Amino acid sequence: MGKGGGKKNKYFSSWGNKHKKKKEIGNTCFSGYIGKLPRPKKKKKKKKKKKMLACLTMAVAMGSIPPPNQPFSPMTYNSTVWLAFQAKKCLNPIQMPPGNPYNGYNGTVPVPGGPDAVCGVKYTNDAERYEYKLITYKNISEAQGDGAHVSHATHCGVCSDLDDLAAYMSQEDLTDPIRQCGMEHLENMTATLDCIIRNTNLTRPCATIFNYNTFYTKSKCLTPCMKAYFEHTPNNLPPDNHLNPCLQCDEDNGGPIFKLYAGRNRRDSGLNSSIIRPASQVFRVIHDYY
Repeated sequence: MGKGGGKKNKYFSSWGNKHKKKKEIGNTCFSGYIGKLPRPKKKKKKKKKKKMLACLTMAVAMGSIPPPNQPFSPMTYNSTVWLAFQAKKCLNPIQMPPGNPYNGYNGTVPVPGGPDAVCGVKYTNDAERYEYKLITYKNISEAQGDGAHVSHATHCGVCSDLDDLAAYMSQEDLTDPIRQCGMEHLENMTATLDCIIRNTNLTRPCATIFNYNTFYTKSKCLTPCMKAYFEHTPNNLPPDNHLNPCLQCDEDNGGPIFKLYAGRNRRDSGLNSSIIRPASQVFRVIHDYY
């Protein structure tokens, strides 16, 4: 269910998914500042302290956006990180407007914030990092200049909440559980929505746009998606890892509206995914602001 067209600039990965190695954030010096720093052993206390200091210094230098010349691949975050994000309080959660946004959809959507927009998380107190607001900035520099932490590429939407980031982090595959909910409740949108919330831990506004998209996909892509479901077709197909017909149909038809309302998706958040994406579509961001 990863949605949205790709965009390419110096902040998007040039590393490539075919080269990616999963990084369990919190287990290495490179990423130690994002999870738990290693506990020093008594015999090597001074040496370990120096190593920890080096890691923390790297964190200050790197911030949330890795330098363009640094290799980057989508990341996996441990429970230390996503449970911390889950505990935050959003002061301005974004809600879905009344009605189904796919009704009357003609294939064109606006680009809120402009082509280089990012969604920033701005804490009321950056030392405590508990209460925050979601703010759309026209670019990375504007967000950083305002003291915000870049959370994903594109404008903020109903899935930009840090609760939803935690849900994305805690499970690399949201496609299968959401598809399963759609199959179990073919004609009942309320039951499908409840199923999505229960199986993914997404917030209700975020689950709602997934729900609308699921039913829109059924109306446009029923044949290829039923085939993919019953034949257990992989998300990506050889020789070049292109999307299977169901996902491609969903991307082409439902993707633009989904992205308009959701804001966040996996690739724009720099996260590992069960769907392989071109490197040029993966946003270079490290979620070190928990």
